[in-house]
Amino acid sequence: MVGLILFILISVGLMGYAVWPAVPATWKRTSRPSPAPADAAPESLEGVLVGQLAAATISRRQYIRAMERLAARDDKRHPVVVPPETGSAA
Repeated sequence: MVGLILFILISVGLMGYAVWPAVPATWKRTSRPSPAPADAAPESLEGVLVGQLAAATISRRQYIRAMERLAARDDKRHPVVVPPETGSAA
């Protein structure tokens, strides 16, 4: 029984190997998706700050302070309101 299963597996493997070169090139993934262009402009203030940090035009401390100011401004514009509790679960 084991010999029969082994024979079938080897036969299927050999047939697959024989057919593999005949597979159309459109089925094979030969190209990778192209990455985003390097000269693309950032779409948000956070992206601009990250770009400046990566280009070393601002220091890490300046980046952190700018992000703090941005978060504070966002908190004033769109405050998060926690709904009140309606009672205990018990």
